[in-house]
Amino acid sequence: MATQAALADGLPAESRSKRRITGQKYPDNVLILALILDVVRVIAWRQTEDGVNGKNPPPSMYEVLTGQKQTEPERDFVVYDSGEDFEAARNEILRRGGYI
Repeated sequence: MATQAALADGLPAESRSKRRITGQKYPDNVLILALILDVVRVIAWRQTEDGVNGKNPPPSMYEVLTGQKQTEPERDFVVYDSGEDFEAARNEILRRGGYI
């Protein structure tokens, strides 16, 4: 079993065998091209009447290929409405020892 694992580890990421082991249906370059296509479609869509109104966005080729919904990255920052809100949050963090 260790020999098989070592051999599989040496396979290029684009190989069918490696993709089957990792569960990836398409090579990375195809997924990158799908993401580029999605961006171009959104740019073109935003210049249409539907895009201006936020209606009928184009389907994502990446989502079609992978079956995964693209999500917004998590933000690791906080927005405060005023300087007082910021100062209150800062003081609370400092009160707890300076760690968030």
